[in-house]
Amino acid sequence: MRYSSLTLFTTLGILSFTTSQAAEPFKPERISVEKNISPGPNVFVLDQNWKGASTITVLSADDLSTKGNISDGLISQFTLSQDKKHLYTASVYPKRIMSGPTEAVVQDFDIATLSQIKEMETLPKMAQVAPSINSFQLSAEDKYAFVQNATPAASVSVISLATGQHLLEVPTPGCWGIYASQQPGKFSSLCGDGTIASYQIAADEKNYQASKSEKLFDSDKDALFLAAQRDGDNLMFTSFTGNMVVVSDKEAKATLVEKFNYTDGVEGHWVPGGFQILAYNKPNNLMFVTMHPDGKEGSHKDAAKEVWGIDMAGHKVVTRFKVDNPVAVTVSATEQPQLFTLKDNEEGEGGTVTKYSFSNDKKFTAQQQGSVKGLGDFNLLLRVDN
Repeated sequence: MRYSSLTLFTTLGILSFTTSQAAEPFKPERISVEKNISPGPNVFVLDQNWKGASTITVLSADDLSTKGNISDGLISQFTLSQDKKHLYTASVYPKRIMSGPTEAVVQDFDIATLSQIKEMETLPKMAQVAPSINSFQLSAEDKYAFVQNATPAASVSVISLATGQHLLEVPTPGCWGIYASQQPGKFSSLCGDGTIASYQIAADEKNYQASKSEKLFDSDKDALFLAAQRDGDNLMFTSFTGNMVVVSDKEAKATLVEKFNYTDGVEGHWVPGGFQILAYNKPNNLMFVTMHPDGKEGSHKDAAKEVWGIDMAGHKVVTRFKVDNPVAVTVSATEQPQLFTLKDNEEGEGGTVTKYSFSNDKKFTAQQQGSVKGLGDFNLLLRVDN
């Protein structure tokens, strides 16, 4: 009898459990896609891929939360339009990866929706190189896209953003990097002999005029980093040893505006290093530079131990703060600067972005505001749109 009661009890329990479970209405999971990303300023972080699609992660500049991402081809470069409403990429799509033809394209994405608007073909000789702000740029007024080529002979492709047509290829022998001028249809390039070459696209968009500056720097004794910042007609470079070199490319031939050193008298032999090493905040005329100590021949790509803020008018360092091995830096164009550093995946944590704010005085004391990890495997380039 005891076993019969136990069996009945168990059976009733199962029936009771089954009945209550069946009484709960089924709620299917609903998956949706937002039409627009959340409003507010953005940070764009490139994870350049050499074996598959590259990815640009869009973060909130306020709290570093993820808003979405954009995928494009292999070995991608990217830039933003003047109004910060469009993001342009240049990347390659190899048919067989290891051999065969390669299609190189420029893609136009709407930032609000992260959707592609247009695709434009460029030459398959597009340079397949590490991310750089000077490998792909837009001309003044966003009329043309300039794409760096290498065969290994250097040249620049010119693409009409209005029609999507490849207009012409401009040879840049002995020179590398694209520095779009403030003048429409003009760009400059940094040359190995210490000069800067400038190229003006003709009105018929079929020809160009080239001119070359006098020698502006010594590429053997104190080479310049390719990464530069622009303030109006002036291009601002730093040398490997800590000289700031300011050049104007307003006229046909680029000219030296000024040169000053910002490391003299500082113990520890500090020098700039990394990839995207400069970030300029115009409202405060402040240049941020990624720095490391014990500089030596070949350390120019070393990650930063500090970021320095340089007063470009006073020619002096006004702030220094410790950082965790970033290789790239960008800063907002706001009166109160917001600075973002990018660390590559060297430590196995994925690309890491860290945000810093500054005190509201001329000391510009930095304070870390947060960080986010896991943004990719090959992170050397980031941009902010405010």
